[in-house]
Amino acid sequence: MLGLITGAVTPLCLLNDWEHKVTFFLEGSGLIGVYPNDNTATVWLNTEDLLRLLEENGTQTTLFEV
Repeated sequence: MLGLITGAVTPLCLLNDWEHKVTFFLEGSGLIGVYPNDNTATVWLNTEDLLRLLEENGTQTTLFEV
C-alpha cells in the first residue's frame, strides 16, 4: 500500500498514501531520524517540520507529548 521494500518503513512513505488510509502517531518532539524511503540513509528533521509536511499531504497525524 505504501510502495516500500521490507525494512524501509518510514514516516515519509506516507507521502505515497494517496487515499490517506494511514494515521501517523508520534510520541515526543525535537529531532527525529527517518529513512528517505530507503533504509540505507537517514534524514534528520524537526518533529514540527515532519508533521507539517505530512499534514500538507493530507495525512492525519497525532502527537503525544511525553
